[in-house]
Amino acid sequence: MKGPITQAASLLLCGSLFSAALLQAEEQPAAGTSSVTEATAEVPADQATPALTPVTPGAAPEADTTTLARTNQQLSQLIRQQDYQSAYQLAQPLLSLYEGDPSFDFYYAFSAAQLGYFNEALFGFERLSSNYPAVARYRLELARAYYYLGNHDAAEQEFSRVQSTNPPAQVRETIAQFLQRIQEQRQSVMPAWGGFVSASGGYDSNYNTATDLNEVDLLDGLLTARLSRDQRAKGSGYYQLRAQGSYISPLTQRSAIDLQLGASRKDNAADDLFDLDNLYASGGMRMVRGRHNLRLGGRYSHYWLGRDDLLSDLSANLEWNYQLASEWQSQTRLTLSSQDNKLNDDLDLLQAELQAGAAFSAGSLSAQFALVLATDDGEQEYQARDTQGINLSAQQLLNIHSSLYASLILRDYQFQGAFPADNLLAAGETRAEQMIQLVLGYGYTLLPALTLYTQASQVRYNSNLPLYEYDRTLLEAGINWTF
Repeated sequence: MKGPITQAASLLLCGSLFSAALLQAEEQPAAGTSSVTEATAEVPADQATPALTPVTPGAAPEADTTTLARTNQQLSQLIRQQDYQSAYQLAQPLLSLYEGDPSFDFYYAFSAAQLGYFNEALFGFERLSSNYPAVARYRLELARAYYYLGNHDAAEQEFSRVQSTNPPAQVRETIAQFLQRIQEQRQSVMPAWGGFVSASGGYDSNYNTATDLNEVDLLDGLLTARLSRDQRAKGSGYYQLRAQGSYISPLTQRSAIDLQLGASRKDNAADDLFDLDNLYASGGMRMVRGRHNLRLGGRYSHYWLGRDDLLSDLSANLEWNYQLASEWQSQTRLTLSSQDNKLNDDLDLLQAELQAGAAFSAGSLSAQFALVLATDDGEQEYQARDTQGINLSAQQLLNIHSSLYASLILRDYQFQGAFPADNLLAAGETRAEQMIQLVLGYGYTLLPALTLYTQASQVRYNSNLPLYEYDRTLLEAGINWTF
């Protein structure tokens, strides 16, 4: 996400001066020391871990501490010369060999941070701070990485821990600047623009969301109808394209408007009947007041099925997020929407939905939880439903390049009226249905803006009327580019 260049440059300069002031001594003392004055070099000399063993292609692995020591010496020289690009290019290919050595971890993470690769720097400084909790230098660099990644609560916590040890005046002044900026940014909204483009492909076992039954009963079992192949579940390979652009423009220091425009297309290889296209635009006004973040917005979406009009959806929403603690945030969202179905007027609906839950973020783990309540208002009660549900999601960063993510969606649908007496399939019946959707995925970051991913999704839809039951499996792999 692009932000104001002037402020970012000044803060990065502040961080560079902060780091340069701490890169003076040749040797670290034992990790038992806690002051920044004493903990200014790279590695506690008496706590260095054994060197990892580099492996030459085609040769048997053998211990080679000389190569590691030589590499660390080169990295130290490059960093003291402020040639961070060369240091990063030297260290990055050797990560799998030397990761875990404290000197190498520091040089690699520090050079990555100086180049703006704070996601990569974060893992190194987290490991160093965990292994050497009394070395303030590692905590300061960890705090700086948190700050530039936007995790202000974690940054504030680490800065405050070092500040409580009464560091030198120059370090205290730099920490104070970071803490002041954190408070200012909590109370302000900055202009920003960004977006993403995604391309993927995969296999959908039931792209028409149909039953796999061969026949169904009619007129309460008096007759039986055999379903054609096109009326049953159909599988196909597919490709999918997605794109979105967004912009935030401040109105005042603590309020802004935001705009998003996006589109998607899912094309099935088997036929064009169930190809799905979507175009949407949304916007809103947000306000920041202390720990409160409020947003009033709206969204318009239009869908095409097989290139024919399917439906349009117009909605308004109110969001309220509140920072409960450094790692916890409550999240509440109320949405009112109007759905206009172009194929079946009986499916025109008004809907009110409330989601209330919390988000957790600590280091490399983040998770969200929400309870969902919704109700429909439609001309035909047998098409309107009341909904209860749960949303669960989590993401775990495994290392600087890869992450795992998962989500679970549970829904219970109780329809508000019975089918008319002239309905051949379910005269007088009232639908009661449940849905379970599980998604598991893996992402690999090639570049800071480029990510590969693969995921599997399983949907199980149960109903008291067998015709509406179905299973669906989607296997997908793709690439995301963010800007």
